[in-house]
Amino acid sequence: MIIPYYVVEPVLDESGMQTSVEITSPIGLPTPAEIRSRWTYGLSLADAQGRSMDDQDILGFLMTAVKETERRLGILLKPTIIACNPDDRGLIQGLDYELEEQPYDYDIQKWSNYGFIQLRQRYAIEVSMFRLVSYAGQMTVDFMRYPEWIKLNKKHSQLQIVNRGGNGLTAGTGYGMAYGSTPFSTGLLSRTPQVFHVDYVAGLTPAQLTQDIKTIVAKQATVDVLGVAGDSTLAGMAGYSLSLDGISESFQSTASAMYGTYSAHITQLQSEIAEFFDPRKGGARTKMRGFTMGGI
Repeated sequence: MIIPYYVVEPVLDESGMQTSVEITSPIGLPTPAEIRSRWTYGLSLADAQGRSMDDQDILGFLMTAVKETERRLGILLKPTIIACNPDDRGLIQGLDYELEEQPYDYDIQKWSNYGFIQLRQRYAIEVSMFRLVSYAGQMTVDFMRYPEWIKLNKKHSQLQIVNRGGNGLTAGTGYGMAYGSTPFSTGLLSRTPQVFHVDYVAGLTPAQLTQDIKTIVAKQATVDVLGVAGDSTLAGMAGYSLSLDGISESFQSTASAMYGTYSAHITQLQSEIAEFFDPRKGGARTKMRGFTMGGI
């Protein structure tokens, strides 16, 4: 089942007319309501005519922040269904799967290390298909027939085959599956591209989605929200003064011809975001992914 980042539901009045929308996150990501109540507390987020920023606009900024966080961490922020060659199998994106991947190559050096395959996405949660498929499209070995052989290092998304059965087995079109670390070798070159077809689920579970990651998503979205809101109110105005019958009033803001109304707040948030991802200061990506083989 596909789990969405956010759910948008209409709010109806007594007559059944839609008055607004309610936006929630099944996995616990920051919502537009939280951006208003916590990260832009006390700000109306309204333009010069008093029209408040729409929640769905804030949701757009949040989704941009989610994808940017995933890109910079190298980890999906929710359990995500990944399918191999889905078009060839008649699968529908958004219904049967979310991300598409190409098959994995066979490398005798990696495979001799107990059938090692480095999956592309972190953190692996489960494998639903694992096959060796020939170039003619015929399945040679279905490893899912031997689930006890499949070893999955979930944090590092490393897939291995370890045959501990001790019996000679035959699968698919007849490659021998005898005891040892390499269940098959006949018919493959030392390097054979795109023969392992893997479907799997990868990403952080809600329990693994820590508060610091939620906070960095909120901060990135807030930068965009304040940038737009600031440009719509007092854009380019550093201050004004008014004098009437000996009574004077003046007003100064952080805005100017070069800086928006919330420029100081935005600069502070941008500094905190940069520090979170900075590899010289701990590096969130390295902490989350660690160092792995294969440069994936």
